[in-house]
Amino acid sequence: MADVLHMLASRLKEQRQAGSRNYVGDALTAVDITVHLHGDVCAAAPSNARWTGRRAAFELRDQQIEAALDPILFQHATRSLLRD
Repeated sequence: MADVLHMLASRLKEQRQAGSRNYVGDALTAVDITVHLHGDVCAAAPSNARWTGRRAAFELRDQQIEAALDPILFQHATRSLLRD
């Protein structure tokens, strides 16, 4: 998982240097949307009682995952569907 996060962050950095804020090319693609939605699902479970026992699985991260969570991933998630 950490390798995938590093790869995604590297790709976004390369794209930013090329003048794009997307994973592929200059337009929003299925890659941007899929990564955005997957990140949202993995970031937090709902806080209602039905999820109480499962919430820990969403919050559990080892040190490798924490280290791989580059800020550019969160910036992209925030901006990918909110276009200027």
